[in-house]
Amino acid sequence: EARGQARGEARGQARGEARGQARGEARGQARGEARSVLAVLDARGINVPEDTRNRITSCTDLDQLNTWIRRAATATSIDDLFS
Repeated sequence: EARGQARGEARGQARGEARGQARGEARGQARGEARSVLAVLDARGINVPEDTRNRITSCTDLDQLNTWIRRAATATSIDDLFS
């Protein structure tokens, strides 16, 4: 019984660690994508207000961030990012 409990605890811990690592990687990837959006806008000379910067950097949806990167590449104003 003790061995079974120890095995169960070890499996649970391993699963928890794997989930935590996956979440951390996803967050890191989202941060990188958000930085890319901001870098492209900066390179295009587009001013990014603080509230918009917060919206971009707090986004964790990778599909949305990729859409914003593509839009930022041709944007002439910050409004183009969200249209």
